[in-house]
Amino acid sequence: MGSDQTLPGALEGEGAAARLFTAALLTGNYVVARSVLHAALGDGLGHIYERIVVPALEEVGTLWYENRITVADEHLASAVAQTAVASLYPLIRWPAAGPRAVVGCADPELHTFGARMLADILALDGWQTTFMGGRISTLGGLANSDLRGVRLVAVSITLEAHMPSARALIERVREQAPGAKVLAGGRAVAALPDAAQLLGADAVVASLSAAMRLARAWR
Repeated sequence: MGSDQTLPGALEGEGAAARLFTAALLTGNYVVARSVLHAALGDGLGHIYERIVVPALEEVGTLWYENRITVADEHLASAVAQTAVASLYPLIRWPAAGPRAVVGCADPELHTFGARMLADILALDGWQTTFMGGRISTLGGLANSDLRGVRLVAVSITLEAHMPSARALIERVREQAPGAKVLAGGRAVAALPDAAQLLGADAVVASLSAAMRLARAWR
């Protein structure tokens, strides 16, 4: 299935930049995707992520779920988005590092872009951020990294099937960094009212801005 469909109504409340960025992702047009993000850089990285990138990726995910695009289309869109975002990094003035934060995904999570964006926003807010990526085993990676002095650990879970591994990961973090706050997020948990209790996390958030508000309160 190709990606020549009209953009659905879920982007109706978003601005022209989000719609143009979404169209660029669906057609694999890196040049346009990059141009959209660079034009919005004056509004800040948080604005770019929450008002352009996240809505576009959610739209792509909806199209895939509705079988309106293929897995290959979804992977291409994600790759274009990540490459466009990476082109912003040399243009950003990153502040000096402050308190330590570790951001990652539970094994075998493959959708890591949301966690990457949170790591970026934390770093821009002055955190010394370590991004662990995806497919982190509960016996290695994040749980076995040096967690001494870490004040915040954020775990992203996209699929509900990964909840048990996320809980096991958080249990290991509690053992190795008992003073750290644990934040969970991602599509699998954002709408679950008891997700924090199920995971053993201090809080669950549904957006980057909500994550940042908590991170600042815990800082």
